[in-house]
Amino acid sequence: MEHSLQLNAVLDQSSVDKMLGVLRTMPGIRTVEIAAGSSRVELRYDDDLTSPQEIDTTISRSGFPLLRRPARSGGCCGSCGGV
Repeated sequence: MEHSLQLNAVLDQSSVDKMLGVLRTMPGIRTVEIAAGSSRVELRYDDDLTSPQEIDTTISRSGFPLLRRPARSGGCCGSCGGV
């Protein structure tokens, strides 16, 4: 399975190294794509061993807040592209 994380801040190299260390300790994480200067993390995982919720919680508890979009009320026609 694939999962994308949108962080609340841009990562520097020491943050990238720390996040890689955290993700490597999690069972089921297969590959991670992350770069200094980015706030996005792309990864593949084994859904028998972990879930997107577990990944998000672990990352947040490790000091990397995720970007949260405010919840919308009502239906969405999709014409704005989710902005």
